[in-house]
Amino acid sequence: MSNRVSESEQIVMEVLWQESPLSSQEVVERLAAQDWNEKTVKTFLNRMVKKGVIGYETQGRKYLYSPNIKREDFIEEESNGFLDKVFKGNVKELLATFVQNKQLSKQELNYLKELLDKEQN
Repeated sequence: MSNRVSESEQIVMEVLWQESPLSSQEVVERLAAQDWNEKTVKTFLNRMVKKGVIGYETQGRKYLYSPNIKREDFIEEESNGFLDKVFKGNVKELLATFVQNKQLSKQELNYLKELLDKEQN
């Protein structure tokens, strides 16, 4: 993805990852809790089309929007960007920070242990 997706655009992406294709009006309806007006949502959609993260097809006079990237790919890229930006790629430092600041629950720690055990076998 050549252009970064803003936090607001990511909210729109989440709607499209859940269901697509959707018209702009359908996206507006699903984002009612955000309290964004239709013009704001259409601005986000147009910007995201220009970035190439979503595409559209026409159905009569309607534009139906769909994501061009998978949610998993987006999360992987964002995670790598965060890791590089904040921790200079140091996974050990990232994990130590979360563990030491008690930002991981016991369940999450157990999950990490299971993942590590799987990787070692």
